[in-house]
Amino acid sequence: MSEKGDPATVSGIGPVRAPMALVAGADDGVPGAGSVSRLLGRMRRSAFQGRKLGEAFETWTRMIDGDGLITLGLAGSLASAGLWPLVAWLVERGYVDVVVSTSANATEDLLEGLGSPFYQVDPDRVDDEALRQAGFYRFYDHVVRAADYDRMEDFTRAFFEHLADAWPRPRLAGVRFMRELGRWLDGQGISASVAATCYRHGVPLFVPAAPDGPLAEGYRAATRKGPVVDFFADYEIALAILSRYMSPGPGTAAIFFGGGVPKDFIQIIATSVCAVRGGGSASPHIAAIQITTDNPVFGGLGGAGIGTEAISWGKESRDGDNVTVYADLTIAVPLLCQGLLEHYGARHVRPARSGIATALRPYLED
Repeated sequence: MSEKGDPATVSGIGPVRAPMALVAGADDGVPGAGSVSRLLGRMRRSAFQGRKLGEAFETWTRMIDGDGLITLGLAGSLASAGLWPLVAWLVERGYVDVVVSTSANATEDLLEGLGSPFYQVDPDRVDDEALRQAGFYRFYDHVVRAADYDRMEDFTRAFFEHLADAWPRPRLAGVRFMRELGRWLDGQGISASVAATCYRHGVPLFVPAAPDGPLAEGYRAATRKGPVVDFFADYEIALAILSRYMSPGPGTAAIFFGGGVPKDFIQIIATSVCAVRGGGSASPHIAAIQITTDNPVFGGLGGAGIGTEAISWGKESRDGDNVTVYADLTIAVPLLCQGLLEHYGARHVRPARSGIATALRPYLED
């Protein structure tokens, strides 16, 4: 007898959706290795969004080769689409120094960490009522068992109860909350997750809208709710971090996978640094990359185009490397990461990583 969550009960559910993984690099002696890196270089000299993707690759390598702080904003359904291993890889290599994420992208990678698969479906043919009755939740063209998703949310309940026992004070900043979540996940054996990877490498993980996702259900179900999470303290911490690096320091750069709250959080700090310094000269990011399918003419694009409106706010520099790529993240991000792997080699870690991690450590500690 079929049970709820059995793919065989719904017509159109296909293979398991696998997480994204990088393949051989240019220094691995594999025939054809290095082709993506070279392709991106050639695309830089083409046109339209191919040209922009090549420009984004070129700009990202300049960020990595420099000494500035690289921030990463994560929006959209990246974790469920299987891109979370690439985000963890970027953190491990030091290609990003600060991560700002939606709640879903910081937690839905726990599904596969707990052994729950996603299945592919045809979004134009699948019957959503049949999915509901069979016990599946849909993310456009892939689904997960509802029981698995609910179990993952309940799993986070144990973290809240752990925090209630372990944290000695009545409040903590959101970035420290995510650090403690990463520490706990690492101890639970879910060390490949984005939160656990950020914890191990000393990378601040800000989640400004943490209740907008699975953590809210874990909090609701917890019998002991522990300290209050102070998200306004995150603003102060992020302001201190970016102010340390913004001009006259080595500068800050921003990479936006999508837009939304993560992009706005990173951008608003630039205007705030200017205000804290007396409202004189702007303190913009010196470079920015945004990969998006949004359109600014409808008032979207996560709070203004990085090479246009954002300059008027002092968030981006008029003379900076500002590249917007209008493309699906599931296409652009794997190509860029594969290109970085091939360009730098399999064992490369950004030279500036150690110094930046040391400088940021006090902001993550008591």
